[in-house]
Amino acid sequence: MTTRLLIFTENYARGGGNRYMVDLANSVAADFGEVEFASNAGGIYAEDLARLSRTARTRNAFFVTRAGISRRTANLPRWLQPVLRTALTVIEPLLMLLNVILLVALVKQVRPSLILVCNGGYPAAQACLAMVLAGHLCKVDTTLSIASMPAPRRSHMRLYERMLDRLVWKSCNLVVVNARAIVEALVSMRELPVSKVAIVRNGIEDLPAQQAAGAPQDAGELVIGCVARMDVMKGALLLIEAFIELAPEHPHLRLVLAGEGDASARIAQRVKEAGLEHRVSLLGHFSGDVDKLLKTFDVFAFPSLWEGFPYSVVEAMRAGCAIIATDVGGIPEAIENGRDGMLVTAGSKDALLAGIRTMISDEQFRNRVAANARKRFMTEFSLPEMHRRARAILMAAQ
Repeated sequence: MTTRLLIFTENYARGGGNRYMVDLANSVAADFGEVEFASNAGGIYAEDLARLSRTARTRNAFFVTRAGISRRTANLPRWLQPVLRTALTVIEPLLMLLNVILLVALVKQVRPSLILVCNGGYPAAQACLAMVLAGHLCKVDTTLSIASMPAPRRSHMRLYERMLDRLVWKSCNLVVVNARAIVEALVSMRELPVSKVAIVRNGIEDLPAQQAAGAPQDAGELVIGCVARMDVMKGALLLIEAFIELAPEHPHLRLVLAGEGDASARIAQRVKEAGLEHRVSLLGHFSGDVDKLLKTFDVFAFPSLWEGFPYSVVEAMRAGCAIIATDVGGIPEAIENGRDGMLVTAGSKDALLAGIRTMISDEQFRNRVAANARKRFMTEFSLPEMHRRARAILMAAQ
C-alpha cells in the first residue's frame, strides 16, 4: 500500500510560514510514496512548489473561511458590515463544525498515512484547526506546526476557545514550533500540554565560502537595509520614521527596503514628503538574489513588533550582516544582545534610533557582531540540521 503525506494549509501572506512548511515537508518527503498539498485557492505559491525536494500533487480543498465570506460581502452597505462581523462570530462554532465535516471527506478521499497541518500563528487559520480534528476523527496521525506567536483567547469567546484548544491538543499527535517563546506563550495562554510540543528552529542552506563574507565597506556611504514584508506589524513605519530623523545627521546614510506589505503606500508617501527619494530605495516584492542584496547592507534592521522565528534574521546571520532587531518572539533565541547583534525594544522609535546610531558610529562593533552572527548561523541554523531534527521528531510522532 502506498504511503502518503498530506500537507494542509489555509492561505496566508507570503513569508516565513510558507518557507517553514516546505522545509518541514522536505524533511520527511523521502519517507513517503506520495506527497500531496491541499489548501484553498492561493494557499500554495509557485515558489513553495519550486523548493520541494520531490514532485508533489496539489489539490484545491473546499472549506469556509471568515476571510472568504468578508471578501464576498465587501460591497454590502457600510452599516451592515458590523452586523455581518457579529453574525460571523456567533456562528463561528457552526463554521468549525461544517469545516470538520468537509475536511473529513477530504481525508477519506486522500487516505494519508500522516497529515502535516501548517498554520501561521494560533488560532489563526480556523480551517487548520478543523483539519486537526478531522485527522483525529479519521484516525490518521496528525501534526500541527505553528510558526508565529499565538493570540490570547478572546474574552467574549473564552469558553468556546478553551474547549476548542483542548480538542485540538487532544486530536494532534504533536505540535511543532520554531521558537521556545512560542511554546511558552502557547502553554500560558492556550494551555498546551508541554508533552505535546517540540521545537524545530528555522534552517537555511549555507552560502558558498566566497559568498559568506560580510557587507562591503564602501568609503563614506552607509546602507541600512531590511528584507521583509513591509507591514505595520513588521515595524516598517517605525524604520522609515527613524531614517527620516537620522538622515539630516548622516548625509551619507541610505535605506533599502525589499518587500511589499500593508505599509508600502504609506512608506512611499513619507519618503516623498521628506524629500528623500534619492536616499531611500523601495524595491517592492523582491524576487532577485537576496544574498547579493544582503551583501550591500552595512546594517540589517528588523524592527518587527510580532514574530515567531523569522527567516529574514537567519538569512542576515548567514550573510554575516550586522543586525539590529527587536526583542520579540524567537529573535532573542538567535541574537544575543551585544554579541551577535543588537536587540531593541519593539515599538520604540527612540530605542531603534539609539541602536542604529550605535551601529553606524562604531565600525569595530559592527564587524564584531557580524562575524559572531555568521559563526552562530553555521553552528545552529543550517538546513541539514533542521531536516535531521524535523525528520526524527515527525517520524517518531506517528
